[in-house]
This record gives sequence, C-alpha cells and structure tokens, in this order.
Amino acid sequence: MKKSTIWVVLLLLCSLSTLAQNKVITVSGKVIEEDTKEPVELAAVQLLSLPDSAQVAGITTHKQGLFTLPKVKAGKYLLRISFVGFHTKTIPLQLTNDVPAKNTGTITLQTDAVMLNEAVVTAEAPPVTVKADTTEYNASAYRVAEGAMLEDLVKKIPGAEVDKDGKITLNGKQIKKIMVDGKEFFSNDPKVSMKNLPANMIEKVKAYDKKSDMARITGIDDGDEESVLDLTVKKGMKKGWLGNLIAGYGSQDRYEAGAMISRFKDDASFSIIGSSNNTNNQGFSEFGDAGQGLGGGNAGSGITTAQSLGVNFAKQGKKVEVGGNVQYGYSDNDARRKSSTETFLGEDQSTFSDSQNDSRRKRHDVRADFRLEWRPDTLTTIIFRPSASYSKTETMNGSFSDTRNNSQNLINNRRSTSLGNNENYSIDGRLQAFRRLSNNGRNLSLGGSFGYSDTEGDTYSGSHTYFAELDSISDIARYTNRMADSRNWSVSASYTEPVFKKHFLQLRYEFSHRKQMSQSLVYDSIQYTLNYAGETYDIEGYPYPKYLERGYVDSLSTRVENFYDTHSVDLSLRGIYTKMMYSLGVGLTPQSSLSKSPIGPNSGKHPLQQDVMNWAPSVMFRYMFTKQHVLMFRYRGRSNTPNIEDLQEVIDVTDPMNLRYGNPDLKPSFNNNFMLFYNKFVPESMRSYSMNMFYSNTLNSVANKMTYNETTGARTYRKVNVNGNWNVRGYFSFNTPFKNKKFTLSANTNANYSDAVSYTSVGKSKDAEQVLSTTHNLALGERIVGNYRTDAFDVSLNTSVNYNLTRNNKQENSNRETFDYYVGGSTNVNLPWRYFLSTDINLRFKEGYTGGFDKSEYIWNAQISKNILKNSAGTIRFKIYDILRQQTNLTRSISETQMSDTQYNTLGSYFMVHFVYRFNTLGGKAPARRSSEFDGSGGPGGGRRGSMGGGRPHF
Repeated sequence: MKKSTIWVVLLLLCSLSTLAQNKVITVSGKVIEEDTKEPVELAAVQLLSLPDSAQVAGITTHKQGLFTLPKVKAGKYLLRISFVGFHTKTIPLQLTNDVPAKNTGTITLQTDAVMLNEAVVTAEAPPVTVKADTTEYNASAYRVAEGAMLEDLVKKIPGAEVDKDGKITLNGKQIKKIMVDGKEFFSNDPKVSMKNLPANMIEKVKAYDKKSDMARITGIDDGDEESVLDLTVKKGMKKGWLGNLIAGYGSQDRYEAGAMISRFKDDASFSIIGSSNNTNNQGFSEFGDAGQGLGGGNAGSGITTAQSLGVNFAKQGKKVEVGGNVQYGYSDNDARRKSSTETFLGEDQSTFSDSQNDSRRKRHDVRADFRLEWRPDTLTTIIFRPSASYSKTETMNGSFSDTRNNSQNLINNRRSTSLGNNENYSIDGRLQAFRRLSNNGRNLSLGGSFGYSDTEGDTYSGSHTYFAELDSISDIARYTNRMADSRNWSVSASYTEPVFKKHFLQLRYEFSHRKQMSQSLVYDSIQYTLNYAGETYDIEGYPYPKYLERGYVDSLSTRVENFYDTHSVDLSLRGIYTKMMYSLGVGLTPQSSLSKSPIGPNSGKHPLQQDVMNWAPSVMFRYMFTKQHVLMFRYRGRSNTPNIEDLQEVIDVTDPMNLRYGNPDLKPSFNNNFMLFYNKFVPESMRSYSMNMFYSNTLNSVANKMTYNETTGARTYRKVNVNGNWNVRGYFSFNTPFKNKKFTLSANTNANYSDAVSYTSVGKSKDAEQVLSTTHNLALGERIVGNYRTDAFDVSLNTSVNYNLTRNNKQENSNRETFDYYVGGSTNVNLPWRYFLSTDINLRFKEGYTGGFDKSEYIWNAQISKNILKNSAGTIRFKIYDILRQQTNLTRSISETQMSDTQYNTLGSYFMVHFVYRFNTLGGKAPARRSSEFDGSGGPGGGRRGSMGGGRPHF
C-alpha cells in the first residue's frame, strides 16, 4: 500500500511539473505606427505554432499599444500582428524555459494605404468594440450625409434611439450627458451637442456609465452614476481654431442658420455655438420650472421657431481644472393637436373623447454652470459646482372637445381658452473635499450643498360647456395666481477603511433639510366685455374676453408649507480583484415631514407630521471574463419624497371638468431597481453582443384616485399612495461585419412590460365606491439594419416591427393592439466633380390606432451637394424634405386610467438650399491616418477623394 501511494504521489508531482513546464512563458511587447510612432490600439496579436500555424494564443493591444499574451509552453512559433490599414507583420519566435518572460520589444507596422491628394483609403474600421465597461463606436463605420450633425450619427448607432424631444437612449439606458474628449460639454444638456456638433469632427463615440466625483476620486463606488456619450475628436481637429458655419433658406419661408467655432486641445477646449431657425431645431433644452398647470403647448410638438447661443470652456492644469458654460435659448412653439382618448372607469365602462387643441407658447431660458477642481497636493481634491438659471414662459391655448359614453351618446361638449405666464429663478451648488489618508485606500470626504428656487405664474381661463343629459350650459371664468419656492441644504461625510485583503469598508452619512412652499389662489372673474375692439387677444380665431377679478375663493385656494428632514446612513463592503469586483451594503433613511396649510380647506388645523424609516440593501457585482467580455449586476433601493404640489389640498381647479386635489397625508415612495448588463466583443470577427435588463417596482407610489360624474362627464382626481406599480425591460443588440467587411448587420430586440395601478369610481361625490384598476401594457420591438459600403457608394436597409398591447383588468372589452411596421433605406452616392447624392425613404404601416389615425406613411427625403472652394472648404446642398407630403406626428400615451392617440401638426413638405463653410486657422494637409481617422467631408463616412463626403478641409 505504501509503495502504491508513493508511486501515485510521484506521478502527480511529475504531472504537475510537466503542466508547469508546459505553460510558463509569457510573450509581451509594444506595437506602434512606423510613420508617426504612435501606439496602435486594438491591433490583433496572434501566436501561431509551427509547423501547422495553429493559433495557440491571441489578444488585442491596449491603449498604449502594449500586449501580454497568456502563458504558453516552450517551442517554435510565429508572432503575427495585424490591424486594418497596415501591412501584417510576422516574427519568428523561439521560446525556451530559460526565458519565462519574452519581451519582443517595439514592433512597427507600415501603413497600407492609397494616397490620393488629401485623403487616405484604408480598410474598414471595426464598427463596435468593447473595453471593460466602455463600448466604443467608430464614427467612420456609420456614414452620414454631407453637413450632418452629431444627431444623425447617433441615430445610426445600433441600439440608439432619439425621440422627438431630443431624449437619447442606448440599449434602454437614457444618456444624461455628452462629453468631448473626457471633458464636460454644456453640462447636463445632451441636446446642445446633438444639434450643433458636426459629425465629421468625431472619431469615436464611447458609451459608459460615468461615476460620481466621489467614486472617481476615492475609487469606491457609491452607486451614483449616469450614462454618458464621450466623443473623441479627430486629432487633425485639434490644430488651431476650427469652425462650421451653415446657412439655408427654402420654401414656405423656412430658414436655418448655425455656427460652431471651437478649439480642442489635450488640456483645454473652448466653443461658441449659436443657431436660429424655424424648422423645429431647438439647440438647447429648457431649464427651470415648466410652469405646470398654466396651460400651454408642448415644446417638443408642433412647429417651433428657436434661437440659441452658448459658450463652453474647459482648462486643465497641474493643480486646477476649471470648466463651465453659459447658454441662452428662445423658442416659439405653435402646436395644433388632435386626440382620441379612452378613459377606463371599471366594470366594462369607458368614456371616449375627441378633442382639438391650438396653442402658442413662447419661452426664454438662461443658464450658467461652473466647475472647479483643485488639487492643492497629491492627497487632496476639492470640487465646487455652482449653477443658476432663469426662465420665462407665456402661453395661449384654445380647445374644443366632446365626450361620449359606451353607447356613443353625447355626454358633453366643451370650448375653453386660457392665457398664462410663468417665471422661475434658481441657484444651487455643491462643494466636496476629498483626502487620501494612505496609499492603501483609506480616505475621508466631506461635502455640502445648497439650493434655492422661486416660481410665480398667472393664468386666466374660461370655458363654455354643454351638458347633454342636463340640457344645460356652464360658463366659467377664473384667474389663478401660483407661487412656489424651495430652499434646501445638506451636509455629508464618508470614510473608507481598507480591511482584509483587497477589501474596503465605507461608512457614509448625510443630513438634508428642505423647506418648500406652494400657493395657489383662485379668483372667480366677471366677464365684462365679449369683444372689446382693439384689445381682444386672439389665437387662431379664438377671442379672449376681458375679466374683472374678485377676491380669491377660500374653498378653491390653498397654501402648503412643508419641512422635510432626511438622515441617510450607508455602510458598504467592496472587494476588488483582477477580474471580479463586488459591493454589498445597507442603507438606513429616517425621514421626518411637517406640513402646514395657512390657506385652504385645512387652514387652522394642526400641522401634519410624519416620521418614516426606510432601509434598503445595495448589491453590485461585476465579472470580467476578458476586457472585451463583461457581466455586471446591480441592485439599488431609493426613497423619494412627495412633490410639494401633491401635498396641498387643492392642486388645480381652473378646469372644472378636470379638478385636481392633493393629499397632505402622502407617504414617501420607495423604488427598487434591478439591473443586469452583459457585453461581449470578439476582436477577431469584430462581432459584438450587448444585453441590458431592468426591473423596478415602487412601494407607496403616488397615483390618482379618479371619481367620474356620469351626468356631466367631469373628473375629479385625488392623490393617493398605491402599491402594484412595476416595470420590466429588456434590450439585446447584435452587430457583426461579414467576411469582406463591406457588409455589416445589426439586430436590436427590445421588450417592455408594465403594470400601472390607480383607483376609479363612478358617482357624484368623493365618497363613491372606489375600484382598484390596473392597466397592463406590453411592448415588443425588433429592428434589423444591413449596410453595404464601397468607395463609390453605401447602402443601408432597415426593417422593424413594434407591437403594443394594452389591457385594463376592469375593461376587458377595451383591450387594444397596435402594430407599427417600418421598412426603409438610405444611400450616399459619390458622383464625379465632387458632387454627392444622398436619399432616404421610410415606410410606416399602422394598425389598431383610433380616431382615424390608422393611416400609412411614406416619407422620402433627398439631397444633392457639391464641394467648392480650396480644399473643399465650402459645400452647397439642395435638400427636399417629405417629397411625398405624407408625414404625420402620431404618438400613443398610456397611463393608469387613460389611453390616448394624439397627432400634432408637422412642418410638412419643403425644400431648402444650404451653404456650409468649414475652416481651420492652420489649414494645411492632414497626415496619413488609419481607418478610424478617415478624411472626407462626409465625416464618419470617410473614404477617398471623390467618395461620399470626401474632400473636407484638413486640420
């Protein structure tokens, strides 16, 4: 027995020794360009065994061109390095056990390019690459038309969607900020970059979750992050000042003018951006309070005339980094909408309403943001972020509507008008200080914040309503004055201590105080003239009579003062390994609320006080199979305080057919969020996979309790806390080029299911029996896009289908299904003598919509352009929009109690002639560059001179 045991041990030792000898050698090196001596990132490095040339190991180079192959055994090999646009290099290697770390030194690659005047022709760039938690999209892989802006490029990125209001989502995650070369660009307003940055200046678009200042500096994830797009500017664009000027005029008096003048350097940037147009191109987002309840058009719908001007700067020094922006925007929106709405009442009852609304909305916005980061020494960092904004809004509104019951009998018809204005001021700031106490992760941070906002608005409203069952008419005229202000401040501290091996313990505390006031004074008005000559306001033919105000009505007015104190204590443990990272934590949030109502139905009563204790675990786990293959899971729990308006007894009674009341007894809601992210990129095939899944549910969410009056059709809404609201979403994206790299295919799948809960009742009083109603909504979508590119032209074909099913558990007869089928394509063709032709056509087939909106659309746009001037610095283009005159603006909205199909007015068919001028103060000829740095005024399209978009001025 002992001999057999000894033999077994000897065999095991020999086996282990053999295995150890088999794979003990690492091969490393660096890859650079021969011409520029710059490192080559993402070059394919393969180790091939001899004599069969089978691949033993493979990897791609890092950001500095470095690589280290997995351990291999001794033997004879070939080391092969390849990258698109360069000659492949093969190096024979003899590996021995005597040299366990073989360094090949610096390996140079020769450019494999065809030089034609100013441009370089190379192979296709990989469309998508994944590096850890960052997904990179090569702009040269997504061609856009001559003179296109960043928005046109982003819309071509797989999984990206840009809605009519400028909201950007990528694989289901909303993009909150756009950065340029890692620096903030116009703070938290992505629309500035989307509408004003020329696509041809972008080399790469990086998508990742940007961590908070605390997580970035301390290295400890606090869960406070935002999804961003980080734009890499082409190297040639960082020489001198560059500019992009555009002016155009067309039929129906349409016009566009815009300018961007910038300078981007490694340590500084400065940009001036301005625009003026009447083609729905709002260059900035709106700031401040939107003036809720003042009655007005939706700034994202209809036809908008806009002007904007902004300045952005950033400067990075050894110890100080500063940046900021100032921006101004003006918009004049003319919106005309038609809506078909079903309201769920329960027990197989619904009402059906058709309405028309005309509105005019004018708004001014000013905002300033500033950022200062100071590092007085290597251990200390201080960050200060102040901002201020001002907005002013004026609205005019006129509408007609009629409401019918299940039997399509008329309940009421109504005409209403309103005038409103609103002003908002706000200022806020945050100061943070971080101190590293050791090199092993021990650190301390202190923070503080403040905020103040003030809003005041006035509304004149009048309505004329006919009640069919009562055969009576109601005429109401009212004036409402609203005021609101908010003051808040907070202090926080956190401490991080390294514990165990590769683990960190973090304790964080924050106290915040908020004081809010919301006041709504409602005055009954006497109409003393119906048509006062020369002083009647008018919008689309609707007269606005003059009114005389009486004193405000106590029963319809309210004032709420709310004081909210919150303590947050968080304890978390984080482990960091080479491939794995995880964090486990728990948070306690005691909250105290005190509400007083000196005016309104609750005046004179004792203040209402609430004390709530919430707690929530937090979990984060990330595993990196490789730097291009990542899996991450995250859970977050977060408490949200009620909106101040929801806490007041009377919210809005200016519309007697839709009375809205709050609830001083509302509790804070608590939201649970689960997120799963999976990304994989295969360098050899340039194939990428991305999957995101989200689940959220809300406890004590704020919903409406609706009471419906069958006789008049009036609705009364009261705020209540409910449970049962949840949502699950999933997104999957797949991208791959074919063998010759000229064909690429991308597929995007999305699914969404949600439950929205509310109470409904039918009766004349708020004590009518309430029925819990749940609206289920299922949305599925699939989109497939194929692209083919050559030097002479490119073609893109796409098809998609969107399915939507809406069901209400109390209204089985009102289940609705809609289908939207899309088929489309676009092409960019290079013609002789620097002419370029671009066209796109998209067909939409609709099924299941109500109110006569079930109509198909055929949208066809086309443009032809010619580059002129030296180095093709100028471009003249002629573009026709909606050639077939079929465009509509149709949306479906779903809430707890309603489903509505709405169609807005659109710009319609028109043509426009543009002149585009690009300049650089240094001028000159651009150096040879690889595929991700194509020249060509088509920007992301790139290509040789004479190809689509070719011949832009070189920087």
